[in-house]
Amino acid sequence: METGRSPQPPSPPSSQPFPTAKHLLWTVVAGTVLVVGGLRDADPPQPPPAPAAAPAPVTADRAPAPALAAHVPARAPHYLFADRPDPGPPALVRRLTAPLALLPRRPFRPTPLRPPPASPPPTARPSEPAPPAAARDTAAARSGVPPLAPSEPLRLRIPGLQVDSPLVKLSLDAKGALETPPDNNPVLSGWYADGTVPGSVGTAVTTGHVDTRLGPGVFYGLGALRRGATVEIVRADRSVAVFTVYAVEAYDKKTFPDEKVYGPSDRPELRVITCGGTYSEKSGYPDNVVVFAALTGSR
Repeated sequence: METGRSPQPPSPPSSQPFPTAKHLLWTVVAGTVLVVGGLRDADPPQPPPAPAAAPAPVTADRAPAPALAAHVPARAPHYLFADRPDPGPPALVRRLTAPLALLPRRPFRPTPLRPPPASPPPTARPSEPAPPAAARDTAAARSGVPPLAPSEPLRLRIPGLQVDSPLVKLSLDAKGALETPPDNNPVLSGWYADGTVPGSVGTAVTTGHVDTRLGPGVFYGLGALRRGATVEIVRADRSVAVFTVYAVEAYDKKTFPDEKVYGPSDRPELRVITCGGTYSEKSGYPDNVVVFAALTGSR
């Protein structure tokens, strides 16, 4: 079909010259030069070796080590030598860390402690005599507190004196006198185990030191106790017998009223005994302080 335009003659095919052998040869030569140049750049030339240095002079007190002789100059500082001595810490550090000389000390010789003579343990006032037995029995009867079943006492407490002391068993010595607790423990007190148990019907007896070899004893302030104070006995059955003080007296040991202090009673009674008076190096304490108390409660 005719379109009104004359057809164009076909364009001749483009002619590209084929690489000749000369071109290929130059390509191979250029590539070889580039490869060789790259290999030489990877291993750059090294500087020529330096001439060997002259050996340093050897002195009698210092010489460089063989391994470092080629690298240590003749006038090198001492710290470059391998066999240099240890300089040690600075002078300030040596002064601070030097061992301190121990000061001489006198040997410690403990001596038994005694109350000062100017202030002996307080004693009971003579103006507080014990009430008669009938009055004590009447007061105990009015309290309405029944006696407690026997149970071993474990501790004695006096809240007014801040005393809380373990109780140990005591008996009579060869002369028939009541023993005392060991004096190597200031807080111990004791009870007469062959007598009445505190809280039962009768007179229970407890005692303790006013002072010991180690210092003031558990009953040091017993003489300052006053009527109406309480004494508590903690027992093995977990009950607490509460006694109320009705008298505090001091007796000379030479005229001690055994019957009045240790005599029987038809009510639960308690005695707390210790030493009193002015201490003497020859004879000890001349008096005994005795606290009289009766059972007024339990818990």
